[in-house]
Amino acid sequence: MTVDDKSEKVLDDEVQSTWKGVARAGAGELASSYVLCTAIVGLARSGVAGRMSRDFTPLDRLAVDPARTEKTGQVLRYLELREVAESDGDRWRLTERGEGLFNEVAESLIGYYVDAYGPVLHNIAGLVDGSRTYGIDVHRDTEQLGLRCEVLFRSFGGSIVRDVVRDRGARGVLDLGCGTGGLLLDLVRSEPGLRGFGLDIAEDAIGYATRRAHDEGVADRLSFVVGDAFKPQSWPAEVAETADLYVAVGALHEHFRDGEDAVVDLLRRYADMLRAGPDRGMLLCEPELYVDGSDADFYLVHVLTEQGFPRPRDGWLKVIEAAGLTCRRILSAPNTAFRFAYYEIVAG
Repeated sequence: MTVDDKSEKVLDDEVQSTWKGVARAGAGELASSYVLCTAIVGLARSGVAGRMSRDFTPLDRLAVDPARTEKTGQVLRYLELREVAESDGDRWRLTERGEGLFNEVAESLIGYYVDAYGPVLHNIAGLVDGSRTYGIDVHRDTEQLGLRCEVLFRSFGGSIVRDVVRDRGARGVLDLGCGTGGLLLDLVRSEPGLRGFGLDIAEDAIGYATRRAHDEGVADRLSFVVGDAFKPQSWPAEVAETADLYVAVGALHEHFRDGEDAVVDLLRRYADMLRAGPDRGMLLCEPELYVDGSDADFYLVHVLTEQGFPRPRDGWLKVIEAAGLTCRRILSAPNTAFRFAYYEIVAG
């Protein structure tokens, strides 16, 4: 008697109905996507993904730890099942899809939610039922947030900032909330005569940015200082006197949690600084949150972290005008995961 002869299907109506409902809801696809996202980020951070390409590479050269070669091969087998990798004996390479997913920008988009906001998303239950409080016992991973945002903004906003710097003939750029300094590093590399100043309250981020400037040989044109970007009266004199373009990327909308008047007051303080020197301007780079299908994930992390919600353009124009500032133009880059608007502002 064969195995087929011994096999019998038990078709329980209740069981079948339950799992048809699971399939209709797409739960299996959701679970599978979660696992794949986690695997992509994990393999990127482990270093395995960095050793892979579209060319076949022996497994023993892909394994970070020789003792984990078999385990590495098993994980790659999973990626093969997901059409991310493919094998030829003991050699492995990325598929076209895999090359796209492990692209720096794509992996950073996934990591933005898995790594940076993972600690928050994993605590939704506590944040909703009140047993956890964001900012006290739940925190986003600020290091990962800085690294992910640096890559993502470079991919869709870096060229816009660079072009505004060139159009204005800016000689000094102040990055308000500079994080790990990526934007300024990119700018001074592309603009040899430019000076850059970065302000951030995170001491570890400023320390990391300072080391990067030294390592890249641009410390003579880049200065990073621990400071409050939202208190211009406390800025070092060199920053206040030298920078003729202020850049703020995704920082100011959080103040909307305290109401529009709080944002207007902050912009008025910036306006005073802009009026204090000739030809000063500001580039306000802010995400637009439409609360639609495209922004659903972005919306959720703002809800859970109690940030002020990003505003559409008419909302920003309202507070800009109320602060006595003039918006010369609004720039945008369509077809990106984060919908940003770039407001070029001068004192009115």
